[in-house]
Amino acid sequence: MLYEAMAREKDEPHRTFFILAPYFTTLIGGLLSNILFGAFAVSGYLVTGLGDAIGEPVGTMFGKHQYRVLSLSSVPATRSWEGSIAVFIVSCFALALAAALSPHILAPSLSIATIIGIAAVCTLTEALSPHGWDNATMQLIPSALVWALMKS
Repeated sequence: MLYEAMAREKDEPHRTFFILAPYFTTLIGGLLSNILFGAFAVSGYLVTGLGDAIGEPVGTMFGKHQYRVLSLSSVPATRSWEGSIAVFIVSCFALALAAALSPHILAPSLSIATIIGIAAVCTLTEALSPHGWDNATMQLIPSALVWALMKS
């Protein structure tokens, strides 16, 4: 029953792969973000946990304008502009939250313009990431960007 709740028909014939891959890519992205970027990884955790997580439900409910994304399997993958806009908006919020939760690390250097820029790169990253792999890239990219900006 849980399997059927998580498996998507559009992922046939690789439904099990597309249930397991996001778990492993989340693990890989989280571990690498933490190892490589230390405390700055919180930005990646929040962007993935909030920003990336909102894209699919918004795209499913409101997505009228689809675009294809890279798939590493025979399953064609699409995302929607509406879902991507939701990823951008919530990623801005997630980055602001990261700055608020870690003021000794991120603020005040993380300006509104910087937050918008990083959220835009994260949205592009999500749009270009292969189906099932965005949980890794959406942790690594914001963590790396915030780390690079704060270290400079």
